Amino acid sequence: MSKYELSLSKDYVPDWTVIDAVRELFQNALDQQTTTKDNTMFFNYDEQSELLYIGNKLSVLDVKTLLLGSSTKRDDPNTIGQFGEGYKIATLVLTRLNKKVTFYNYGAKEVWNPRFVKSRRYNGEEILTFFVDKKYPWTKVPDNNLTIVVEGINPHDYERIVESNLHLQDVGNVIVSSYGRILEDERFKSKVFVNGLYVCSYDKYTQGYDFKPEHIKIDRDRKLADSFQLEWLSSKMLAGVVSDKTVELIKQGSADTAYIQHNWNYNSRTELSNKSHRSFKDEHGENAVPVTTQDEFVKISSIGKYNPVFVNQTYSAVIKASEKYEEPVYEDRNRQSTKSKFEVWLKNHKQNLTKHSIKKLQYIIEEVTD
Repeated sequence: MSKYELSLSKDYVPDWTVIDAVRELFQNALDQQTTTKDNTMFFNYDEQSELLYIGNKLSVLDVKTLLLGSSTKRDDPNTIGQFGEGYKIATLVLTRLNKKVTFYNYGAKEVWNPRFVKSRRYNGEEILTFFVDKKYPWTKVPDNNLTIVVEGINPHDYERIVESNLHLQDVGNVIVSSYGRILEDERFKSKVFVNGLYVCSYDKYTQGYDFKPEHIKIDRDRKLADSFQLEWLSSKMLAGVVSDKTVELIKQGSADTAYIQHNWNYNSRTELSNKSHRSFKDEHGENAVPVTTQDEFVKISSIGKYNPVFVNQTYSAVIKASEKYEEPVYEDRNRQSTKSKFEVWLKNHKQNLTKHSIKKLQYIIEEVTD
């Protein structure tokens, strides 16, 4: 039997739960299915024995993957895992929470049993250590190369695991885009998933989102708190979805569409802005004009024939981008005519002109009609 110590403190990622750890194992299996043809993943739970099974048909673990940073997915944009830490950290957390983890590495005819051991190398500190048994008495080998078994997953744990994993539930109504899915069911409001796995909640969101991994970056802790990145990506997603839902979100001034006018192409801009313009007119009348400031409101009100309506800046920008939108025609009642300007000029400079010049200029002024 061989043993391999990982240079990870027992208290690493102290806020991780069973749910976070299982998410990592599921993500690894999902990524392996994505990167290797026919490497089908599986995920089963036995409520009676409280055992959770996860693995892949063709995957085989190599001990070199125990090195932190070792990853076969670093340059693959379609996978979530990029740092080479996922299953190791997941194992550490589950073991710390007294959930025994066993890796049946059938493809290599090995069984890996991780547990904490007091390390001489680290002055007696408890270190996660993998014991690799190459003499396991095989009784039955299933039709897959790798099975990970997690013990002690009670029904409550499993219920929370399902809630954090869209692959294990019916997600209801969704809007599909090239950037992922908009989750319309109320239970997903403000929740952010990446490739079906829960990452974080963003309270400013009015919808739920399941982003494709190639379009969003997540950190080593699988947390997302960058509000700009989230609002930019949801705006990018919704810019390509011309629907009443999108118009309503823009009208509400939601964070979901905060940067939508910066993320549309020509076609979506035309369709979405025209749809928004029509919605605005239907709601407020044909003489309505969107305004965002008090100065705009006063200026347009002074014209008389328009109805200024306060809207948020994004909604205003989208409406004004419509090919149907017409700028208000301002009539400046205080504007001085050309004739008046000449008359004022003559009055102020008369003393510098000859009588002949004055008379001639007066003839010219009389001929000015503006």
